[in-house]
Amino acid sequence: MSINKFQLKSYKIILALLFVFMFNSCVSYKKQIFFQGLHDTTYASSMKQPDPIIQRGDQLAIMIYALDQVNAQFFNQPMGGGQGGGMGMMMQGGQGGGIMGYLVDEYGNIEFPKLGTIKVLGYTQQELRDSLKNRLAIYIKEPIINVRLLNFRVTFITSDHANTTIVTNNKTNILQFLGSVGGISWMDKRDNIVVIRQIDSKRQILRVNLTDASIFQSPAYYLQPNDIIYVEPNKRKFLETNIQLLSYVTTIASTVSILLLYINGLTK
Repeated sequence: MSINKFQLKSYKIILALLFVFMFNSCVSYKKQIFFQGLHDTTYASSMKQPDPIIQRGDQLAIMIYALDQVNAQFFNQPMGGGQGGGMGMMMQGGQGGGIMGYLVDEYGNIEFPKLGTIKVLGYTQQELRDSLKNRLAIYIKEPIINVRLLNFRVTFITSDHANTTIVTNNKTNILQFLGSVGGISWMDKRDNIVVIRQIDSKRQILRVNLTDASIFQSPAYYLQPNDIIYVEPNKRKFLETNIQLLSYVTTIASTVSILLLYINGLTK
C-alpha cells in the first residue's frame, strides 16, 4: 500500500467517524413536543387522585381541635420517646411549637395519647381522621382531626444526578414535581420515564410518556409517597459525553495525515 493510499484511507476513517457522530446526534423534533394529541378544548377529568396509603416508617402529623380546646390540647402534647415499643415521635419545625410526628412502627401501629396503640397501616389520611374522630368523641366535644403525611418523599434520578425531595403538597402530580426539580434536559428520554412505586410489600413499575396526551390518564400522573422517578438518557447523550474522545481521535488522525504528507514530500 502506497503512502497516498494510506493517507486517503485515513481521511475516509475520519469522515466516517464524523458522519456517525452527526447522524446519531440528530434530534427528532417530534420527540421533543410534550402532550401530542392534546387539542384546544375542555376535558373532563376522569381520574380521581388516589389518597396516599399509610405505610410502615411513615411520619404522621396529627393535630386535634375542638370547641373545648383545653381538653383537646391534651391530645396534642408531645409523647415520651418510645423506641422500645417500636414507636418514635419526631418534632417538625424546630424547637418548641413543632408538629408532632408519629412514626408508624414495623407492625403498622402508632401510640396515641389516651387511646394507646392504634393500627394505622393501610389507612388513608381521611380514613384515619374518621377513625380518630369516632374514638375521641367520648373525650372531647365535636373534635376536628388534622392528619398529614410528613415524609412524602420522591426520588428523582437521571444520568447526571439524583436527589430525594420532600413534597409538601400531598396532591402533587408528576409535571408539578418535574417543574420543581428543574425538569428534564433535551438530551433525556421523555417518552419512557420510569416510575417505581412501592406500596407496602408490592412494587409497581409504571412508564410515563410526556410526549403523549395520555399522560393525564396514567396511574403514575399523581405521585405517591416514596415514588422513584428515573429518566433514561438518549443515545445521543452518551455520544455527547464521548465527544472529547472523538476529538482526540480526530486530532491524532489529522496529525498522522500531516506527518504522512511531510514524509511523502521528503521522499519525492
